[in-house]
Formats: sequence, structure tokens, C-alpha cells
Amino acid sequence: MPRRPGAAGGDERESERGLRGLVGSGSSQVSVGAALRARDASRPSDDDLAAAERDLPIIRRNWLPREDLPRR
Repeated sequence: MPRRPGAAGGDERESERGLRGLVGSGSSQVSVGAALRARDASRPSDDDLAAAERDLPIIRRNWLPREDLPRR
């Protein structure tokens, strides 16, 4: 039986509601537990941190090492 457009199952509606709570305007409808799980899932792994340490340049604008500062 083909589905009508816009007719979602109960499970799909719940996940869509959760997604709208994350990306929509206004207050979130995501539970505290779900927000904490999403925060934990988005944390970088040790491999991610090692790759960032290796591959990302750190640029400090207008910064001089202490050795290069004029002596008083």
C-alpha cells in the first residue's frame, strides 16, 4: 500500500519532532537526556584530536616570543 505524502508513522514523527527541536526556532523539545547524548556523540575522538594537533596551523597575530621582546 503506497503512503500518502505527509503521512508519517509514529516513529518517524517522533524523530522529526526531535530534529525540529534541534534546528527550529524557539524552545527545544529535545529532552535533557537526548541533548546530553548528542553532546557526547559530537565529542572528538583521540584520533580526531591527534589529527587536529598535527594538521591545523595555529596563527597568533601580533605575537612575539619573549626572547624577541626588547630588553629594558
